[in-house]
Amino acid sequence: MKLFYVPSHFGTPSINRQKTFDVAKGVAVLLMVMIHVLDFYGLPEVRFSAFGATVKFALGWPAASMFVFIMGIFVGLSPSSTLKADIKRAISLFVLGYALNFVRGTIPMWLSIKIGLVTYQDVAPHTPLSEFLIGDVFQFAGIALLLCTGLKHATNKISIWIGTAIAIAFLSHSVWDKYTSLPILNEFLKLFVGNEEAGVMFPIFPWAAYPIAGMAFGRFLKQQNKDTLNFVWCIKLGVVCVILGTGLTLTNPEYHIVTNLRSGPGIVLLMTGIVMLFIYTTHILIERFKQNYVVTLFAFWGKNVTALYVLQWILIGWGLMLVGLQQLTMTYTLVAMIVVLTACHYLVLPWHEYKAKSSKASKPHVSAVPLKP
Repeated sequence: MKLFYVPSHFGTPSINRQKTFDVAKGVAVLLMVMIHVLDFYGLPEVRFSAFGATVKFALGWPAASMFVFIMGIFVGLSPSSTLKADIKRAISLFVLGYALNFVRGTIPMWLSIKIGLVTYQDVAPHTPLSEFLIGDVFQFAGIALLLCTGLKHATNKISIWIGTAIAIAFLSHSVWDKYTSLPILNEFLKLFVGNEEAGVMFPIFPWAAYPIAGMAFGRFLKQQNKDTLNFVWCIKLGVVCVILGTGLTLTNPEYHIVTNLRSGPGIVLLMTGIVMLFIYTTHILIERFKQNYVVTLFAFWGKNVTALYVLQWILIGWGLMLVGLQQLTMTYTLVAMIVVLTACHYLVLPWHEYKAKSSKASKPHVSAVPLKP
């Protein structure tokens, strides 16, 4: 018996939506659920165990890099769209980030305080307002998408895109934690130069380097062959990035290895290479197991990654009212991971079916008999 049901009509994505990238994002879905459940539900001895350290650092760092790098690839692969449409999409993602903060953090924390589950002292220094102001992946994605589309509309030169990504990576250390005397302005600035303590998970410096580099890589693949993407370039460029990134990091480890959410250019280059190698490995496995259930499941998760990301945070945020913050043993933490992942999967099914029906209804009917002039 299969735990996760996948709709039978879920087919192979078109050339503009490569199954390889969807499967890679699907793996990121699995990893992000594991990491977030571990962070919010696991006891200290679970989070700092060998298992916890592996999930958080060995898996968490590449998973986040992969997610935003692939976001850039799709920008590079996608056909030209109007600047207005791109700006609208970017703003939608940015606003969605704060809407999610309100639903997953502000409301459950406020209710927990009101009904006496916790006190302000218990959750300090966090407050319902600070939960709303957190800068997470959607805020980052909105700003990063603006940067990517701005570059895309300004120039078609891949060299300029790569140069921009490199500049962001190397400038990061010099701009981190540079604030003004205006608190309101600082709330915006922290999205660019802040850190986890300031409530920013993915600051533009250095994280924007990943989607911009991904956009350049996606456009490069498209230029090689418009009909079929040559994934061999993933291993060629991936190996180069891993070697250069490792060598650069070893010149000054303290400078290049800061935290898993803020790192120097050496780690950015190394992670970019690891992501490329993972994409190539994913492609090889898909070629070998094209219709495999696991491949189809991960592709399904990847195609619905935005909805799954929202659902898992809502479930985790509201679940804190039930299990408490960082109170579960190893066994119960693993059970919570399975429960959250399963619940997200089955909650996203109606959304997927709705999108499928809407897409089918929006397509014009084509007669089987050619029309006479």
